[in-house]
Amino acid sequence: MLDRLPVPGIRPYIPGDTGNATTWSVPVRYKTVPGLTVPRIFAGEMTSAVVQAATELVREGAQLITCGCGYSIRYQEAVRAAVDVPVFLSSLLLAPFLEKTLPANKALGIIVADKSALTQDMLEMTGLRADIGRRVVVAGLEDTPAGPALLKGEGGDADIGAFKTEVVNAAVALQKDRPDIGMLLLECGDLPPYAAAVQQATDGIPVFDYTSMVEFFIGGLIRRPFTGLL
Repeated sequence: MLDRLPVPGIRPYIPGDTGNATTWSVPVRYKTVPGLTVPRIFAGEMTSAVVQAATELVREGAQLITCGCGYSIRYQEAVRAAVDVPVFLSSLLLAPFLEKTLPANKALGIIVADKSALTQDMLEMTGLRADIGRRVVVAGLEDTPAGPALLKGEGGDADIGAFKTEVVNAAVALQKDRPDIGMLLLECGDLPPYAAAVQQATDGIPVFDYTSMVEFFIGGLIRRPFTGLL
């Protein structure tokens, strides 16, 4: 977990957010990385502190390591090398898989907290090809009025209703600009609560996020017998 800035304001982790334990189908253990604020994760700083948090979680029994910020892709390889359990630090790891499933005439849309912070090398860290071109389209929420309180932990109370509208509007605008978008990926761990509203507003196209990625792995970690008719 990122370390929230010590500024006034109520910014809850609502159901669906990666920071809300009721989001998940299995028990969760959280660990904040002291000093790992949004500016520092954008800059890719504090690798050793992130690795330490991950190794502590594994010692405490974690069977999967994830994070709440898609820009933590910068730490994916360092953490993966340090622990002996699967590591899924960024929802952006879904991008190459989703792009591969799309028809040749369709594109993947990605909605991110801050478009300027998502560099080409970060996309390549996910496994996307450098020549992906128009197959991947990115829209950012950095200029939304309600976004800073939720996405960057800046001062003021979070306005959940307003932010939901802003996320939906960003998705609709992206789809209008690029009608060839066949899937959407929500980068930030604060965005899954709005996935259903985004899907409804974008004519029902598939929408993926952190929960899609983590729950996919949980499905393999905890297998149950099939039941049904013979």
